[in-house]
Formats: sequence, structure tokens, C-alpha cells
Amino acid sequence: MKLAIGTIGMLALMGSVTAEAQILKCVGKDGKVEFATTCPTGTQQLDTGVSSRPASAPAKDDKGGKDKPADKSGKALEKGTEKGAPKSLADREAESRKNQKEKADADAKAEKSAAEIAQRKQACEDGRAYLKRLQERQRTARTDPKTGERVFFEEQDFVRETANAERVVAENCK
Repeated sequence: MKLAIGTIGMLALMGSVTAEAQILKCVGKDGKVEFATTCPTGTQQLDTGVSSRPASAPAKDDKGGKDKPADKSGKALEKGTEKGAPKSLADREAESRKNQKEKADADAKAEKSAAEIAQRKQACEDGRAYLKRLQERQRTARTDPKTGERVFFEEQDFVRETANAERVVAENCK
């Protein structure tokens, strides 16, 4: 019964330990074992190796000055090596916003590229249809810029426009 109460007490004690606490095994002169963060006077203190300190908690540098991020063993990491360290909420939010912006930029770029491809495809189809009409010498007209009247193509107009249409097809139908 005492063992069960002692175990429950130990678990309760371990659950209430602060974030930086080290769990110690305290052995009294009569052999009674207690677990605590500090041992009472007259008991032997034994290290359990159990710590509630997070693995990435800052460690003091050799000069006793500034805190440095620590690796899993508690050793201080050099500047720029804390890649595995947990990120703060602000860092995670900033990274999330950055990722969202990069995704939006990539989506916009892909959309623009798709629009250019669709425009080029349409220009290719239109150019081929116009070239076919010119090669078949179908009745074709243009608007005179000075008078605004419709003027039908003559032979030299068909030759000139055929060359222009072939150039448009070559540029857009790659």
C-alpha cells in the first residue's frame, strides 16, 4: 500500500514539475526513497537522468553570457545551426504567409503562361484559316484607312497578305 501511495505521489510530483526542473532520487539514512526536484537535508542525492527541460532549451555559452540554442544532448549550438529547433508562433505564421505568397505567385505565373499558350493557339488557328482563304483566293476585303470604304483584294494584295499570313502562322504555330 505504501508503495502505491509513493508511486502516486511520485507521479503527481513529476506532473507538477516546472519546465526547467531536474528529477532527483533522494535516499534517506533508513533507505526510504523519495523523488523530488531538491533533496531534503540528511538524504543522499542521486541523479535519475530525467529532466523536464525541453531538448532545444537554450544553454549558456562558455563565457557565462548569452543563451545559445541547445541540441538534444543539451550542448550549445553555434549560430546558424538551430535548424531543428522548434519555431515560435510568429515564425510559423511568417513562414506560412511566405509559402502562401509563393504559391499564389506560382499560380499566377502558371495562369499567365496558360493564357499565353491559349492566345498563341488561337492566333495559330486564325492565321491558318486566313492563309487558307488567301491561298484559295476567296473574296477578301480590307477597309481603306482614308475613306473607310471596303476595298476588295487584287492579285498583288493576295501575294502581300499571303506572305504576312505565312509569317504569323510560323510565329504562332510552333
